Amino acid sequence: MNYKDFIQKTSQEIKSNIVDLSVKRKRGNVPTQAFSDFLTHSEQGDWAEILFFNTLKESDLAYIPVRYGRSDKIIAGDPNFKEFYNSYQNELDLIGKRPDILLFKSDDYQNEWGGDISQFPIETLKSIVPKAIAGFEVRSSAYLTKKFVSKKDRPFLSFTPKVEDLLVVLKWIETYGVPHFYVQIFFDAIYIISFKDILLLLKNAQINERGIKNKKILGKIGSPAFVIEKNPKNQYKETIHIYIDRGKILSDKIEYPKLVGSKKELAGGRLLHYVSFEGGKTEIKKDELLKLITDIF
Repeated sequence: MNYKDFIQKTSQEIKSNIVDLSVKRKRGNVPTQAFSDFLTHSEQGDWAEILFFNTLKESDLAYIPVRYGRSDKIIAGDPNFKEFYNSYQNELDLIGKRPDILLFKSDDYQNEWGGDISQFPIETLKSIVPKAIAGFEVRSSAYLTKKFVSKKDRPFLSFTPKVEDLLVVLKWIETYGVPHFYVQIFFDAIYIISFKDILLLLKNAQINERGIKNKKILGKIGSPAFVIEKNPKNQYKETIHIYIDRGKILSDKIEYPKLVGSKKELAGGRLLHYVSFEGGKTEIKKDELLKLITDIF
């Protein structure tokens, strides 16, 4: 059984009362306006992606990272945003959600890509993407892992894919068959978990359901592994909090970035003020990363 078939089989074995991965994806509604918090979070995410990409390039790996995820800066309130948003929804239905970074063997990499294939036509990408050995979805978190204080409703920091994210990642794997990983970047550490392990956790965990109106699903494999809930920080979308100890740590020290105040003017003269992130540096445990990639199946 190959990777794609294993992912499909495992996803079908997850009980629907935990996560129903058989449902049809719902297209998102077009946002009507953006807020300063959104821009700051977006900038933080961009910084995390660039940090991880540059670190991979500088890590003397036998593989070459290439930027692949959508990096358009257009937001709600900009001209033509509705057309852009609907085009993105069409792409999610067609190929699934692109991970931010792909990793290629040096023999498969072409210099003319320039380290970035994100703007290539989908038809061109059909022959490029399946050659990758791994895809990385990079997420950022505003926490310091070493100073985190656990609480009853949040005992651990976590990887936080939304349930709707799983559907579009499954679609992307079905389209290209490339192993997928979530990378969680905090301001003092980097953790990674494979999409395969996420599905296995959901499939194999002992489940305890709590509440009716605000239902939570707690999963354990020996010790707590995840909780599924509707999170107000994610617009009450069903979110899976997979505790970071279920992944692997790639870095335990990050040089803090410089913070830069920025502003964006929207149509009608509305100003949004937000924070950008510049610089920062880290080193990853490349042997740990290589082991994860080579042992994925």
